[in-house]
Amino acid sequence: MGSSSAVRWLGAIKHIRKGVKPKMIVRSVDEGWTIVFQTSHGLLAQRIASCLDVAKELPYWFETQVAIGVHDDLHQVYEKGKREHLTQAGAPRDFTLIPMSDEDRVVKMQDRIDEGFCKHSWLGVMQSKHAECLYRGEDTATKMQGMLDMEKKRREFVLTQLHIDATMVQKTYDWMHLSDRLSLILCGDDVPAMNRRLEIITNHEGTRFEIWQDERDRIRVSPWPFGEDNVDLSIEYRIVKQLSFVDDAELGDALKACLVDLRKFVICEN
Repeated sequence: MGSSSAVRWLGAIKHIRKGVKPKMIVRSVDEGWTIVFQTSHGLLAQRIASCLDVAKELPYWFETQVAIGVHDDLHQVYEKGKREHLTQAGAPRDFTLIPMSDEDRVVKMQDRIDEGFCKHSWLGVMQSKHAECLYRGEDTATKMQGMLDMEKKRREFVLTQLHIDATMVQKTYDWMHLSDRLSLILCGDDVPAMNRRLEIITNHEGTRFEIWQDERDRIRVSPWPFGEDNVDLSIEYRIVKQLSFVDDAELGDALKACLVDLRKFVICEN
């Protein structure tokens, strides 16, 4: 898999307001838990997008990359006495397991989309499309369904102003989705070994992108989406050795005290 850098430095995250941290990608390891902040995942996804060989065929590609980088920049408060970021056993909770009410989910997603539109219309379109991909379905809550319906109308209006058709939005979003999913796989150190292939995404045209580790321990992606033969990537992570915590505040203190490690990846075409 990815290799860890020999260089380690104190994970000084004091610039983040006290008690507030990004959501986390959590994996169990022999030493305890590896923690990758969702904000780091977004940065890696943006880096992946910057390496794609698609810039000439898509509109607003720079703005799309910005949208990819900030798409998971929501933060949660680590409060004393609260256990929203802990499992019942007191372990750090992966972001996919954090409970959220339907109302809170709608509010947070709407805030993210509105912030995107404030930066640039295309950022808002991409954030809006991301919400559609995440939450549209048969079991969508009524409030979320209403928000998604309104966002669909807003996208249609904005696209007429930008003179871009919906097909191009979907094509661009496919690359956003691939960057997001590939980053999540790398952040979770979830690349399968022994030539076993894992789906990254299947795009709207039916093309299935896969990732695997070959017999020479190289990370491979097919079909190849990048402009260069090899792509060098990295992600910062923290190892928390304490196995369980009393509350979110104790976990937050442990994260502030952690050293930061760097995991490096090289993705190869051949």
